[in-house]
Amino acid sequence: MRNVFLWCLPGLFCSSSFLLAQQTARVDFRLRGLQGASVQIGLYSAGNTYRIDSVAVDTNAGAFSLSRSNLQPGLYFVAANRNRLFDFMLTSLADSFSISGDLSDLTALQVENSPENEAYFRFERQRQSVEAKIIARQSMLEMVSQATNNDPKVVEPIEKEIDAYYGSIDSMARAFILQYPGHLYARMLQSVRPPNPPKNIKSVLNGKVNPVYQRWMRSHYWDYTDFRDESLLNNQFWPVFFDNYFDRFVVPTPDSIIAALDEVLTKMPKNGAFYRFSVLRFMQNFEQSDAPGADIIFVHLVDNYLKINQTPWLDIATLSRLEYKANVFRPVLTGKVAPALKLPDETGWIVQLDTIAAPLTMLIFYSPLCSHCMEVMPDIYQTWLDARVFGLQAVAVSTDNQYRNWQQFIRQQNWEWHDVADPQGENTFEKQYLTNNLPVIYLLDKNKRILRKRIKPEALRDVLKIYLK
Repeated sequence: MRNVFLWCLPGLFCSSSFLLAQQTARVDFRLRGLQGASVQIGLYSAGNTYRIDSVAVDTNAGAFSLSRSNLQPGLYFVAANRNRLFDFMLTSLADSFSISGDLSDLTALQVENSPENEAYFRFERQRQSVEAKIIARQSMLEMVSQATNNDPKVVEPIEKEIDAYYGSIDSMARAFILQYPGHLYARMLQSVRPPNPPKNIKSVLNGKVNPVYQRWMRSHYWDYTDFRDESLLNNQFWPVFFDNYFDRFVVPTPDSIIAALDEVLTKMPKNGAFYRFSVLRFMQNFEQSDAPGADIIFVHLVDNYLKINQTPWLDIATLSRLEYKANVFRPVLTGKVAPALKLPDETGWIVQLDTIAAPLTMLIFYSPLCSHCMEVMPDIYQTWLDARVFGLQAVAVSTDNQYRNWQQFIRQQNWEWHDVADPQGENTFEKQYLTNNLPVIYLLDKNKRILRKRIKPEALRDVLKIYLK
């Protein structure tokens, strides 16, 4: 956000109202054919949309105005009846210009007193024209694919045509950046362009991804992004660029992801807009994720970036909830030795988890009183039967506190894996193993370290295939 510096000389009147006036943006609109009594004006920010104002419309002339102080520079939109009509740019705190046109043809909007919006609208007209061709060819591709069973001779020419259109849009963006290097939209486009590696570094080598290319891209991916310029975040395409870095250039293991996110966050002004976006993005991605090691990344985030005294932009209730959740996760983090488990089976024989000798051990927490458990347990059991030839052991742990009823239930099942339950019904393991939303399945290695946790029953067979190899 730009600062306005005013020198107050003797004899001159300086007031806060005068300072405020210097930071007021005004945009006048005249949109023929607009019938509604009001329109909504909003801002794109980090891929989300935020309503800034709802303004009344002069229905006779289709006229309305946006006049607000301290509006952030960025990409804005006008919407009516929950439908987005068009976008426009605010490039400074004191922008003042007008936009006019006809609702029947929003591609022909006219701008006065804003060269940046004139250039932006020309670019959008060209882009939308090519995008319409892409949509048309994609529809054709879908129909042809179905009619010819994906015959490559018929499908490939259409796919190449679509790729050429995408290349055309990319060329348009490059040309726009070169022609208008100082324009905000050009700087936005530039900020989400991956850099081009030297010609001698190929992305693919001998049919495989070139590790030298991967390392180069990791080192230079953010070269065009000025993290100090928070206006670059105010668009709808930044999150795609951000996620693409982690999807394409970071090995999907907890250690690699943690190292990469630490590296990225150190590039950003602490608690600035990019920093806040990134921390929240990471938190949202890993707090609820079932991906292997997501819990490790989440706890790292809480411990290093989401502390009550270090994160003034999040409320204390949210930070307290995150810290509590991280503490709940700690005993059963992926990679840790599973908490001790020592319970009797239906005959009273004590089964102790750490004494089970097996390359892999599966823990299944369930309850005979849980209807969903009863639906999926036959499939879980059959999956284990099919896999035990590879040395997979299993322990089924009942969370029901009716021990005698459980004994009767187990005798009826004739299961061949270990069946255990707590005779006292105290079930202290429930808190340790986070056994809400039954059934809960863990997979442990030969040392009883947690490989995977909370495996969904429908994914169990595929997960076991990975580890049994």
